[in-house]
Amino acid sequence: MKSPKEDKRTVQGFSRKFAGILAAGLILRFLLLGLALPVELQSDEANYVYLALGLERFGLFFDCYRFLWPPLYPGFLQLCFLLADEQGLLLARSLQVLSTLAIGWSTMSIARRLFNDSVALVSGLLWIVHLPLAAFSHLLWSESLFLALWGPALALLIAASLEPNHPARGRRLLGYALLAGIGVHLKEASLYLTPLLLLPLAWTLRKQGTRTLEILRIISQPLLLLALILLPWSLRNLETYGRLTVASTLGENIYNGLNSSHRNFDLIPVNTALQRNNQPILQVRASLRSSNENLSPWPRAEEVLNLPERLDENRRRGLAFTRDHPGWFLRSRVQKISDLVAPVSFMTRHLALGHYPTSMTRWRTLLVIWGAGASALTLLLGLIGLASRLPAGPAAGIFALQGAYYLAAGSLVAMSRFRLPLVPLLLIGCASLLCMGLRPLPRPRLILAAGSSLILIALWIIGWPTTLGLLKAASKGLEVFG
Repeated sequence: MKSPKEDKRTVQGFSRKFAGILAAGLILRFLLLGLALPVELQSDEANYVYLALGLERFGLFFDCYRFLWPPLYPGFLQLCFLLADEQGLLLARSLQVLSTLAIGWSTMSIARRLFNDSVALVSGLLWIVHLPLAAFSHLLWSESLFLALWGPALALLIAASLEPNHPARGRRLLGYALLAGIGVHLKEASLYLTPLLLLPLAWTLRKQGTRTLEILRIISQPLLLLALILLPWSLRNLETYGRLTVASTLGENIYNGLNSSHRNFDLIPVNTALQRNNQPILQVRASLRSSNENLSPWPRAEEVLNLPERLDENRRRGLAFTRDHPGWFLRSRVQKISDLVAPVSFMTRHLALGHYPTSMTRWRTLLVIWGAGASALTLLLGLIGLASRLPAGPAAGIFALQGAYYLAAGSLVAMSRFRLPLVPLLLIGCASLLCMGLRPLPRPRLILAAGSSLILIALWIIGWPTTLGLLKAASKGLEVFG
């Protein structure tokens, strides 16, 4: 048994390593930021800047026509413009890099609570070198800020669920609701997931014999705080559009995801550039593409002027199209999930398009191998580690619900960006596997680990032609690719 003095030295040693990992991750991300500037704005990045300038110049939150986005990320960019004027985007990128400390901290904190110090430190080291996740800190998408809130929120929820009788349970749940609620104002995708993740805690309390009314009282407190956080912007939308809604992007995503043409947003800009250069485009496998040949795409509801109503009409048209073509729906979901788990990233896409300066593109091949290797190994080893080593209980329920939720979201709109919220969890699974191995394990766990890894490999094989084409384009550049 260790003495109190030895325990103190152990804690201090871990804290120093913990801080060192965070510092190393921060240095790498600032190095990437320095190499990446100037990087061209793409798609949603330009739309976010448009909204931010509307707020900064005119004090108005404009429509983006196809999306009703939550307000916090444009508001963040507006603040950066107010503080730094023409250097506002550099300030935004720098603050995003700083915010990634919360991602690294929460990843290690969750790993330490579920496993031990060794797994926590290894998960932190993996967080440092996960290039696709690090690259998002210098891109103007809301993912970095969202994960900087979502990671600590998840850490608080897991702590409350593992220790449901702890005196700090109430504060932890309110902290979860506060951070997750703010996160919804960054990314609408977590709106339904936030209350859903309270179910494992409710189940744990039920198993302990807690009365139903007491469970409802405990769960209602974070739900009430969540509602209070979301209410002001929802009321603004009620006044503007006649619809009580936080945000509305599902209708446009359904237009892209439940329509006859396959749209992979890791590939679309690359294929556009290839067509411009009269080069063959990257296509999905013919066996999955052939189902689209005799189907005409349904159009957006352009005639509906009210934005939320237009998106609702898109949703109705997409669901009707799916009901009429169930075989197409099943085949196309396989392709979209394959796109979701493909070992590519937005950094790969940007390298292919030449949107990084010479300081980055001179390292093309190294960055492509690093990024693809980090994605592939994190997915494979993380999945095996979670299937084999994640302790049974409420944390496993939280991990499973979040995985299923983002798998469903990714099966609608195909792109690697939609798996980013799962990366910290996969890093923890990967670290647990590296530290603890596979033995001794009960047969059901081994079967689960083997089955999930085989499914992942099968999905990689399905998407391999386009994945290989994109990786080649990124390593060579479209100017010499063909």
